[in-house]
Amino acid sequence: MRLRPRYPVLFLVSLLAAFLLWYVLSAERTREISVRGVRAQLTLVNIPSDLVLVSGVPDTVSVQLRGPLSRLLDPRTPLEVLLDLSNAGPGTDSYPINASDIPLPPEVEVVSVEPAAISLVLERRQTLSVAVRPIIEGVPAAGFVLVSVRVTPEQMAIQGPESRLEGVDFIETTPISVEGATAPVETIVQPVLPDPLLRLLSAIPIQVVVQIEPRAVATSEAR
Repeated sequence: MRLRPRYPVLFLVSLLAAFLLWYVLSAERTREISVRGVRAQLTLVNIPSDLVLVSGVPDTVSVQLRGPLSRLLDPRTPLEVLLDLSNAGPGTDSYPINASDIPLPPEVEVVSVEPAAISLVLERRQTLSVAVRPIIEGVPAAGFVLVSVRVTPEQMAIQGPESRLEGVDFIETTPISVEGATAPVETIVQPVLPDPLLRLLSAIPIQVVVQIEPRAVATSEAR
């Protein structure tokens, strides 16, 4: 059996009043100011091209935000801190994190950041030309000897922070096996940099030719 309101007009007025009350309460809650803590991704931007970062950097920082509930970021929404290093110089320095480094929606402000500053070490970027040293593993077959090793290019340019280039005279290659070889071994190898902060200026293939000859031939040529 379907029931009908005895006073339809009064019923509609009551329904409208209830809706308006819900709307007002929702609007008030939306305008309510709240504080929320989030983890923000730390990104370094505008590092001068002649400098290299040599210190560790935290992945995230803790940020306290204040604003209307409807404008505050969801904790699951990524927030990023863009730390501008355009005015940085070589050496150790402390770089403050400012509210202007954090892109935020309107009506939301930064209450605090922890840590409030990041200590970084930057060094001058240098370029150095070093020898290429092939790494040979194994021995030729019985009756054969290794006569010579030729590598092309013989030198390569590497780049990195000053302190990491000190004492670097050569770079090695990935190993070349001559185990059991009875003929020349010719292959393309990769450079192995001694430090993760060093890099090659150009990706030139390294070709290595290992000359393998019969022992009798090698001995007679030596005479």
